[in-house]
Amino acid sequence: MATTVRMPEVKSDAKLSQIQRLLDAKRLELTSRLSEHREDVLVEREPDDEGAEANGNYSREFALTTIERERRNLAEIEAALGRIKKGEYGICSACGNKIPDARLRAIPWATICVPCAEKSDKR
Repeated sequence: MATTVRMPEVKSDAKLSQIQRLLDAKRLELTSRLSEHREDVLVEREPDDEGAEANGNYSREFALTTIERERRNLAEIEAALGRIKKGEYGICSACGNKIPDARLRAIPWATICVPCAEKSDKR
Protein backbone atom coordinates (compact mmCIF):
# COMPACT_ATOMS: atom_id res chain seq x y z
CA MET A 1 0.00 0.00 0.00
CA ALA A 2 1.46 3.35 -0.99
CA THR A 3 1.85 6.05 1.61
CA THR A 4 1.28 9.65 0.81
CA VAL A 5 3.32 12.48 2.19
CA ARG A 6 1.26 15.45 3.25
CA MET A 7 2.76 18.82 2.56
CA PRO A 8 1.87 21.68 4.89
CA GLU A 9 -1.39 23.23 3.79
CA VAL A 10 -0.85 26.60 2.17
CA LYS A 11 -3.15 29.31 3.40
CA SER A 12 -5.66 30.34 0.77
CA ASP A 13 -5.71 33.94 -0.36
CA ALA A 14 -9.15 34.35 1.18
CA LYS A 15 -7.97 33.07 4.57
CA LEU A 16 -4.88 35.28 4.49
CA SER A 17 -6.99 38.26 3.50
CA GLN A 18 -9.34 37.58 6.41
CA ILE A 19 -6.42 37.25 8.83
CA GLN A 20 -4.86 40.43 7.48
CA ARG A 21 -8.12 42.34 8.03
CA LEU A 22 -8.30 40.97 11.57
CA LEU A 23 -4.71 42.01 12.27
CA ASP A 24 -5.29 45.45 10.73
CA ALA A 25 -8.36 45.95 12.94
CA LYS A 26 -6.44 44.85 16.04
CA ARG A 27 -3.58 47.21 15.09
CA LEU A 28 -6.01 50.11 14.77
CA GLU A 29 -7.61 49.24 18.12
CA LEU A 30 -4.23 49.07 19.88
CA THR A 31 -3.04 52.31 18.32
CA SER A 32 -6.17 54.05 19.55
CA ARG A 33 -5.83 52.62 23.06
CA LEU A 34 -2.15 53.57 23.17
CA SER A 35 -3.10 57.18 22.45
CA GLU A 36 -5.64 57.15 25.28
CA HIS A 37 -3.15 55.64 27.73
CA ARG A 38 -0.47 58.17 26.76
CA GLU A 39 -2.87 60.95 27.67
CA ASP A 40 -3.37 59.32 31.09
CA VAL A 41 0.37 59.37 31.65
CA LEU A 42 1.16 62.78 30.21
CA VAL A 43 -1.69 64.87 31.63
CA GLU A 44 -0.65 66.38 34.95
CA ARG A 45 -3.47 66.76 37.44
CA GLU A 46 -3.24 68.74 40.65
CA PRO A 47 -3.93 66.31 43.51
CA ASP A 48 -6.30 67.37 46.26
CA ASP A 49 -4.43 65.48 48.96
CA GLU A 50 -1.87 62.73 49.53
CA GLY A 51 -4.41 60.01 48.80
CA ALA A 52 -5.27 61.56 45.45
CA GLU A 53 -1.56 61.88 44.65
CA ALA A 54 -0.92 58.22 45.54
CA ASN A 55 -3.90 57.19 43.43
CA GLY A 56 -2.61 59.28 40.52
CA ASN A 57 0.84 57.68 40.81
CA TYR A 58 -0.71 54.20 40.83
CA SER A 59 -2.85 55.06 37.80
CA ARG A 60 0.19 56.35 35.90
CA GLU A 61 2.20 53.21 36.70
CA PHE A 62 -0.70 51.03 35.61
CA ALA A 63 -1.05 53.01 32.38
CA LEU A 64 2.70 52.69 31.70
CA THR A 65 2.55 48.93 32.21
CA THR A 66 -0.46 48.72 29.91
CA ILE A 67 1.31 50.86 27.28
CA GLU A 68 4.33 48.57 27.32
CA ARG A 69 2.21 45.43 26.95
CA GLU A 70 0.19 46.97 24.13
CA ARG A 71 3.34 48.19 22.36
CA ARG A 72 4.69 44.61 22.42
CA ASN A 73 1.37 43.33 21.03
CA LEU A 74 1.45 45.98 18.33
CA ALA A 75 4.99 44.96 17.35
CA GLU A 76 3.89 41.31 17.16
CA ILE A 77 0.97 42.28 14.94
CA GLU A 78 3.23 44.33 12.67
CA ALA A 79 5.60 41.36 12.42
CA ALA A 80 2.68 39.04 11.55
CA LEU A 81 1.57 41.41 8.80
CA GLY A 82 5.14 41.38 7.50
CA ARG A 83 5.17 37.57 7.48
CA ILE A 84 1.94 37.59 5.46
CA LYS A 85 3.57 39.85 2.86
CA LYS A 86 6.67 37.63 2.72
CA GLY A 87 4.59 34.45 2.45
CA GLU A 88 5.94 33.13 5.77
CA TYR A 89 2.77 33.43 7.83
CA GLY A 90 1.64 30.34 9.72
CA ILE A 91 5.05 28.65 9.75
CA CYS A 92 6.68 27.93 13.12
CA SER A 93 9.89 29.94 13.46
CA ALA A 94 11.37 27.26 15.73
CA CYS A 95 10.71 24.00 13.87
CA GLY A 96 9.44 25.09 10.44
CA ASN A 97 6.16 23.16 10.70
CA LYS A 98 2.75 24.63 9.98
CA ILE A 99 1.12 26.38 12.93
CA PRO A 100 -2.39 24.88 13.32
CA ASP A 101 -5.32 27.05 12.26
CA ALA A 102 -6.85 26.79 15.75
CA ARG A 103 -3.75 28.42 17.27
CA LEU A 104 -3.71 31.14 14.61
CA ARG A 105 -7.40 31.85 15.24
CA ALA A 106 -6.66 32.23 18.95
CA ILE A 107 -3.41 34.16 18.50
CA PRO A 108 -3.18 35.45 14.91
CA TRP A 109 0.32 36.83 15.53
CA ALA A 110 1.70 33.51 16.85
CA THR A 111 5.21 32.73 15.64
CA ILE A 112 5.59 29.22 17.01
CA CYS A 113 3.46 26.09 17.19
CA VAL A 114 2.09 24.71 20.47
CA PRO A 115 4.76 22.00 20.96
CA CYS A 116 7.55 24.54 20.49
CA ALA A 117 5.77 27.01 22.81
CA GLU A 118 5.51 24.30 25.47
CA LYS A 119 9.21 23.48 25.10
CA SER A 120 10.02 27.17 25.42
CA ASP A 121 7.90 27.50 28.57
CA LYS A 122 9.72 24.61 30.24
CA ARG A 123 13.11 26.33 29.93
